Amino acid sequence: MKTLTNTLKTLFLPALIVIISGCSGTINTARYLDASNGDDSRDGKTPETAWKSLEKVNSVEFGPGAEILFKSGEKWTGELTPLGSGQEDKLIRIDKYGEGEKPVIHGDGGLFTIYLFNQEYWEISNLEITNYNALEEGLDMEAWEQKNISYWVETDTIRPKYTEERTRKTAILVEAEDIGRVSHLHFSDLEIHGVNGTIIDKHNGGLFLRIKGDSLPTYFDGLLVENCHFHDLDNTGMANTSSWMTRSLTENTNWVPSKNVVIRNNRFERTAANALIVRVSDSALIEHNLFTHCAIKRSGNAFYPFNCDNTIMQYNEACFTKYNEGDGDAGGFDSDWRSKNCLIQYNYSHDNEYGALLVCCNGADDGFNDGTIVRYNIFQNEGHHVIRVSGKTTNTTIHNNVIYTGEGVSEIDIIWHKSWNGFPDNTSYYNNIFYNLGADNRYEFSKSTNNLFSHNIFYGKPVANEPVDENKIISDPMFIDPGSGGMGFSSIEGYKINQGSPAINTGKIIPGNVGVDLWGNEITENQSTDRGVMEFK
Repeated sequence: MKTLTNTLKTLFLPALIVIISGCSGTINTARYLDASNGDDSRDGKTPETAWKSLEKVNSVEFGPGAEILFKSGEKWTGELTPLGSGQEDKLIRIDKYGEGEKPVIHGDGGLFTIYLFNQEYWEISNLEITNYNALEEGLDMEAWEQKNISYWVETDTIRPKYTEERTRKTAILVEAEDIGRVSHLHFSDLEIHGVNGTIIDKHNGGLFLRIKGDSLPTYFDGLLVENCHFHDLDNTGMANTSSWMTRSLTENTNWVPSKNVVIRNNRFERTAANALIVRVSDSALIEHNLFTHCAIKRSGNAFYPFNCDNTIMQYNEACFTKYNEGDGDAGGFDSDWRSKNCLIQYNYSHDNEYGALLVCCNGADDGFNDGTIVRYNIFQNEGHHVIRVSGKTTNTTIHNNVIYTGEGVSEIDIIWHKSWNGFPDNTSYYNNIFYNLGADNRYEFSKSTNNLFSHNIFYGKPVANEPVDENKIISDPMFIDPGSGGMGFSSIEGYKINQGSPAINTGKIIPGNVGVDLWGNEITENQSTDRGVMEFK
């Protein structure tokens, strides 16, 4: 009965908003909630006269300048569907008050815990949000999350194949339809976890944003997600979709991208499949995030942009993404199809079970991936392969990266070009350092065309099918302590080079190259460039 109620609520909530908005006054000041000592018959204007229930919040409309403040350390169960929108100079805020733990809102296991529809100028901060249905698992949430931990701790155990069709669930669901620009939606300092949704549908999980409709082009402008902790989520940590998504490489038919999308300083862990998916966006910035132990139940890379232009991924760490026999993905970073000019720089990827980097494109149905640049990243001890370029990708440039393969990592493809309804074309590798200590590793280029290698360092044990590079160096690059990377960027100092390294001032000058290296050292255009991730000073 609860699932039916939630479904009806989603279908008719827009009409409900109109009805309620027309018959009650708008609140433009703070309202307080206290689950233990509150009373819905009070005015809610002070902590001493706080409201009690989510239902009370859902029954009124909020306007510019309003605040909905939950008491720290308290817990609520149910759905929060606040009404109204703020404005640019007067936002609506959901936050906590008082000292103590984040207030908790436990969803009932329905479609969502918090829901916004055609609303803008909202900020939601400092909450813990779940949406768990014990009846679908036979376990309480704590036991279920402990079971999730076992999926990656017990690395020698083949995990079960998950095909169950459970209820699609989210912790926070945002929808917009035929309204045009939707401005300023900020989510910060949230803990989002305990969502046991369907495993076979990417459109559910922690935070999901959906743009629908076909009459008025609609998009998000000013979407910020920062300092949040996403964990133990089916299926994704965060994702978005848009019905305004159709285009080819050369023509945008009804492609209306979201703008000013920033996702930073978040931690994603133990997601069933992908941790983060950004779709139909222009110039999204993804930075300073940690993706760890993702794809524990189903094939997925930690993060990818799909159908996006000018995405920047920088200063992120991806590690321990899980692979099981038959998975198509289980790596770190992915520049996915229908994307152009994706920039992947200054990232650290290590110990993923099915690769560090994927650049891909389904060559069928006008698929494309053009102009991806991968630079100044460290890839350490990846499983199965390190770099995979798949399908009809074009004009990919991979330069000034370190690819380290330690003694225990053997029989892998360091580079793997493969078919996905077509083969890669015009892939260039410049100024990279390939440092291989593993046995029986190889390069595989299949039928890809126009591959170019120049000014790379190939050091260590021989690798089968090494590409031709007329400007290669095979001597020791003289890292401070190669292979010593652990968790966190503070652990990668070993990939700095010592004075006297053959990498210094021997690299290819790349027009338009970035202005600094991985550690912020200046790179001067049109002057001698170092090989690898460090510009020696």
